[in-house]
Order: sequence, then C-alpha cells, then structure tokens
Amino acid sequence: MTDSPIDNLRIHFYGVQGSGSTFPAKQERQAFQRMNEFHLLQQVLDDLASHADADGRLACSLEDLLGGQRSDRLVMAYRDRFAAEESRVYGGWTTCVRIETADGDDIVLDCGSGFRNCARDLQVKWGDRPQRVLHVFGSHSHLDHTEGFDQAAVCFDPRNTLQIYGNRQFLNALDINLGIFTHEVAEEMRGVQTPLFYALMPATFSATRIYEPATETPDSDGLALHDVNQPIRINQTTIQPFFVFHPAPCLAYRIERGGKVFVFCTDHELRRGDDTDHPDQIQSFDAERRLIDHATNADVMYRDGQYFRAEYDGVQGISESMPVPRRGWGHSCIEDVVEMAEGCNIKQTLIGHHDPNRSWEERNWIDESLARNSSMNAYKVQLARAETVIDL
Repeated sequence: MTDSPIDNLRIHFYGVQGSGSTFPAKQERQAFQRMNEFHLLQQVLDDLASHADADGRLACSLEDLLGGQRSDRLVMAYRDRFAAEESRVYGGWTTCVRIETADGDDIVLDCGSGFRNCARDLQVKWGDRPQRVLHVFGSHSHLDHTEGFDQAAVCFDPRNTLQIYGNRQFLNALDINLGIFTHEVAEEMRGVQTPLFYALMPATFSATRIYEPATETPDSDGLALHDVNQPIRINQTTIQPFFVFHPAPCLAYRIERGGKVFVFCTDHELRRGDDTDHPDQIQSFDAERRLIDHATNADVMYRDGQYFRAEYDGVQGISESMPVPRRGWGHSCIEDVVEMAEGCNIKQTLIGHHDPNRSWEERNWIDESLARNSSMNAYKVQLARAETVIDL
C-alpha cells in the first residue's frame, strides 16, 4: 500500500500514545505472545487433524508433513503455511501523524516521540531530491507533543526546510530550548532539557504563529502571523486550524483535499462538570461545537479519548492505578467520542492519546468491544494504532 501511487491523501500514524512514551511491560508482552501462539497452534492442530484417520490417529509421518527430512528450512517453510491472525499493536510513541499528498507535499501533525521514526522515513523518501520541504503543524506545547523534535533526522540535514505552524506556546516550546527561530538560548536553559540547540541543527526553520485576533494581540516577536479563522493552503490541500479545550492553548486541524476530509484533534476535553455556568465548562462546550462543525461528515477523525467516564470521574482507576478524578486534565471520554462519531456521521474514527497506565490487554478488549458495536452501525470506531496507514 505505502509503495503505491498516492491518489489524494495518505495518512501515516507514527505515534498515538498520550502523556508519555511507553514500552509494553513483561506481563503484556507475555499476553501478546500467548495470543499469537494460540492462533498459530490452532492452525497447526487443524492441519494435523486433516491428516488423521477415522480414529484420530495420524496417517502420515513427520517427513510427509514437512516435505522431507526435518531441517531448519523445512520447519520454517511449514510454519509459513499458516497465517496467524495479526494481533493489535498500538505502539508506545507519542503523537505524530504524517500526511503525503498527491501534489508531493509532506505534512506532519505534532512532534511527539513518533517524529523520530517519521523523520527517518522522510529522509529515505527524499533521497537526493533537491526540494526538501516539510510542513509541520503543532497542536500545543506539552512535552509529549514536542519531545521528538530534537531527535528527528530532518533537523540535521542542511538541505531541509521545515515550515512550522503553531500557536505562540508551541513555537516557544521549540525555541526556548533549541533557539531554532531566534538563534538565542538563555544560558540557564541551555542543556537543561537537551544538549542540542540551533548551532547543531543545520536545517532551515521558519515559523508561522496561528492566533485568534479576537483574544490575542498580533505581536509575533518577528514571526509570520496567521489568523486561525483563515485556512492555510498548500497546493491543493486546505488546512483549517481551530482551537479546542485543553489546559494549554491547543489547536486541532481539518485537512481537506479532493473532497476528502481528515480531522486531527489530539488533546481536547469535553468537560463533565455539575456547574454549567463554570467558565471552563462554557469554553469546553464552545470548543466541542467547533469540533463538531469541522468534523461533521468527515471521512476520518483522529480524536483524543483517553478515559472512560468512570475513570474521568474518579470512580475507578485505569488498569492497576488508583481512582483519581481527571476533570481539568484536558482529555475526553471514550463514550463521548463514540457518541460524536455517530452524531456527526464520521465514516472512520480513531481514538488516540492512549493513557500510559492502560495495559495492552485492556486496549485489546476495548478495541474488540468497539469493533462489535461498529459492525452494527454505518460508522467505524476503533482505537488508533501506530504504523497504521490510511488512503483517502
């Protein structure tokens, strides 16, 4: 699929983990291995049964099964006859999504730890191409959405130009430690988070600040400005930014080309509080309405659904963690995402920003439940998985 021509938009999911990068614990790896082995053994036993007589006794030799005397090559050839069901792998990298367009443009949404693998693939794809431009759109300043930037190979190739769009806080988060826009790093900040800074990063970086004229001053510290209410056009692709509700100012994006729509909303809280007049509640529901406006009838939506409602309310914990109320943490509930997917007639919804406390077994169970519910509806909802590729 990924080697075929791009007809319109190709979406690569490199990181869908929330709050921090993770690696499966030993218990999770063992559960994953057991499931794979179970599916494989089921097929082997079915094959053996097909060679048994009426009494269930094998009517052939090991050589008959393998096609010759036992050897590593024939054992592997026998194993390769069986295609065990691929288990779901969600990946532990934080948020990064890449879009390739039929115009030849490359667009990246967020620079979490998944950006390292994304940048590696871009370097391979670009090869000796003379025009090497990457359009980066940031959602917000939190570390799990910026941590992969100084690990990305695209930043260390002088042939590359990165055109970076984001709100003031996102751009500051990149510049305060790296100085890639101002070529300044305060002495007290140099080396605090990373040993790298602009002098060691020879790519060309440009910044465009996306702002809301009604609530923000146009002062840009010398950076280019873009009104959030206006779309950004890259050849035939239109990117419409809009603000959602999160403790740090956060942008979501509607990407459209060729009549197909992808909505990227990585951190947004549909706040569940008793006081409907609370300012945060009002802002949250206003942001939810904006999201609904941009997502209605979309082909694909990636949306934050970090908790179940009981976990959000603090009634139960996530996996083995203790119950903690999560109102105000900036993330939505899975039930609300499912309800929105149905109400907005979204063809495919990928629920991301997985909580780092949630085990693989639990994610797998959630996915199976979502798949069963989706099979009875016109819309499809599932947990997002790293390394998924979708063509629109």
